Amino acid sequence: MAETAQARGFSRRSFIKGAAALTAAGALAGCTPKTNDKDKVDPEAPVSSDELFSGTCRGNCGGGCFLNVHVRDGQVVRTSARDMPDPQYNRICTKGLTHVGRMYGANRVLYPMKRVGARGSGDFERISWDEALDTIAEKWKGYTEQYGPTAIMFFLGSGNYAALSGSCNSVGAYQRFVNVMGCSYCSLDVDAAVGFGSSRATGGIDLANELTDRKNAKTQIIWGNNPTISLMHTMHFFLEAKENGTRLVVIDPVHNASASKADWWVPIKAGTDGALALGVLNVLLENGWIDDETLRAKTNCGLLIKEDGTFLRMSELGVEPTEGDPDPLTGKPAVVDPPAVWDETAGKAVAFSETAAPALTGVPDINGVKVQTVYENAKGYIAQYPPAVAAAVCGLTEDHVRELARIYHEDGPVTTEIMMGMNHYRNGHYSAWPVYLVSLLTGNAGKPGAAIGQSEEYLPQMLYSNSAAACSPKDSSGKPCRGQANLIHTVQIADVLETGKLLGEDLTIKSAYIHCSNPVVTMCDHDYTTGWFDKLEFVVVADLCMTETCKHADIVLPSAHWFEQVDLGFLFSTHPYLLWQDKCVEPLGESKPDFQIFGLLCEKMGLGEFWNITEEEYLETLLDSEYWKSVGCTVEKLKSEKAARIYPEGDKIASAEVFGTETGRISLYQDTVKRAYVSSKEVDESIERGLHWETPTFAGEDRAYRETYPFHLLSEHMRTHTHTQWWDCEYVKEYEPEPIVRLNPDDAAELGIVEGDVVKLSNDQGFVVMKAAINAGLPRRMVSSARSWQIDDFIDGHYASLPSREYNQVCANQAFNDVAVAIEKM
Repeated sequence: MAETAQARGFSRRSFIKGAAALTAAGALAGCTPKTNDKDKVDPEAPVSSDELFSGTCRGNCGGGCFLNVHVRDGQVVRTSARDMPDPQYNRICTKGLTHVGRMYGANRVLYPMKRVGARGSGDFERISWDEALDTIAEKWKGYTEQYGPTAIMFFLGSGNYAALSGSCNSVGAYQRFVNVMGCSYCSLDVDAAVGFGSSRATGGIDLANELTDRKNAKTQIIWGNNPTISLMHTMHFFLEAKENGTRLVVIDPVHNASASKADWWVPIKAGTDGALALGVLNVLLENGWIDDETLRAKTNCGLLIKEDGTFLRMSELGVEPTEGDPDPLTGKPAVVDPPAVWDETAGKAVAFSETAAPALTGVPDINGVKVQTVYENAKGYIAQYPPAVAAAVCGLTEDHVRELARIYHEDGPVTTEIMMGMNHYRNGHYSAWPVYLVSLLTGNAGKPGAAIGQSEEYLPQMLYSNSAAACSPKDSSGKPCRGQANLIHTVQIADVLETGKLLGEDLTIKSAYIHCSNPVVTMCDHDYTTGWFDKLEFVVVADLCMTETCKHADIVLPSAHWFEQVDLGFLFSTHPYLLWQDKCVEPLGESKPDFQIFGLLCEKMGLGEFWNITEEEYLETLLDSEYWKSVGCTVEKLKSEKAARIYPEGDKIASAEVFGTETGRISLYQDTVKRAYVSSKEVDESIERGLHWETPTFAGEDRAYRETYPFHLLSEHMRTHTHTQWWDCEYVKEYEPEPIVRLNPDDAAELGIVEGDVVKLSNDQGFVVMKAAINAGLPRRMVSSARSWQIDDFIDGHYASLPSREYNQVCANQAFNDVAVAIEKM
């Protein structure tokens, strides 16, 4: 039921600005001004009261703002911040305030369309829903009959973090659609490096405390994160802690808004975070600040490594392996063959779990096999980064390295906040492992004020929801749906389309369905992306507005705005709540919620029995688990109270008692190299098993590539956009009207560039032309720009043509910041 609030009137200034925006959008076209009745005043029309509805802003900034949606005469007129159960989490930002501009903008897709011009031309004509659905079903049935359902590929983005019509990482309704269709699935492969690298140390467990715990830290370190811009709703927690005496340290190459608030700014060279962490570890070991008891009891430092790089295991010492729990992927029992350590008391090798005093150094040959401990291996590598070496690599002083080590040792508890800064380089996972070890080996995790990582308040949704029942339905006879067919990585699509094979197996892809995504703009290597789009016979895109990706579609389907449908805000990283989305108004034009579009397509494909479920029934199924019951999260509660906390009351403190590694302990070495994607590339396992660091592939200052392309291009976030969302909103274009590239003043002077000049950024992959701005916060030889614009916004070229699509040898991750360019004034 809607609440009621008094409507706010317009000031003269706001009316004039609003009228100007509407005129630009064509809404006031044909209105002629009158000049002969200035003395006449029309009677003031009565102002109706606003109806208030519960809403949530759920783009992939992770903020998940809780909103009041104000509706007057059937239209959304504004938004305002709505009270969270814990008011510390109340928030709204530029984007949340400008949803009216998104809903009623000139680029809104209002009805189904089919392409009548060349791909990318934007030439479409309106068609009916019946024609659109019939065309899609006819194409897909034909492909399915000839090649099987895998000929259809589902491409998912992160444009709507909601359970019904959004992109909720395998627990959203889209996954039910994929499973019912039995189609191929394409992975975005983004923001993966830090998680991949840190899991080598932790086994993938969450070590981030709730944001409300920042007050308990003596020192808080922002490392690879600019929350003032990209996660602005978290920043007040840092600043409030700072006001109460917590020291704020910011490690960042740019003197940005977050660095300006720091007690100590560490101006590291971009992409060298791992070298700094190795230097800090060197100081910690040199000073004896990591004690042997910690190494023996809490790490795998005592494990024995053979000369071939693998662990010495008990089966090699005559102990038969046993069977463990079934592997969830294969169903077969796991083989339990424990790694060995040297028991100093017994004077022999034993299973790692059988002694509390494993030797850390000096283990003799065992049965003629030469071994070294994990500790010796790790210490040997760390020894290559004494403070002087680390400082030189990172563009810092030795005092920077030593002071950071001292802070972790003496000024705890320390909370280290990490987000996407390290994620967007090819060496990102090499950096994440030692960065995490700095916190873990100094005891700065798993207690109040001591944490490391990014806020991961979405994990219960991933771990404890009843996704099996919600996403894998059965028909009336109990027969399960087909299930997702395969996983294709973005970097593999062109090869699959060219060869008809995926990793040696036959796979023909004829059609793609694009959901919650704008890949033509957001994926690395623009020419590559448009190239594989052009190779597809039939592309369907469902979206709210006419994006650049829509222009490459054969059929465009109009998705309803978030406020035009019931949904559940489900995967937020900055607060611990599920948020209810009321249906506030009827969908504009002929747009439909994506949940309903999925149902209509299933029906047309003869699979409607698997979608015989309402929105509320889907959510009830998803929340039907013991965990959600234990914390009181139910659909009824959400409909009534609009918000439900995902944890028990009190600051959530992550546990650092048991890790997800083989030994359950902090890991400094792994003998089995797990790849995040399957490819035909040979892998050099020697650099993946233990600690290893290297400079970024393209942006590293020691790389030969930088001789030709001397400027490192940093991809920055914008206050007014979440990736490419809000790009089309006239409100925000008043503040950020066009793409720009920022340059250091000395670099600009050297190139003869002044504010407002048109410049060209180029490398061996492509180019883009835009205006220049001068920013003294950037270091020399670094420029920055936002990858949030469509092709028509650039003077020429495309920003997405500059980053390479190639992945690291084991980590499936698009490296948006590992980019170097040349710059010239036009």
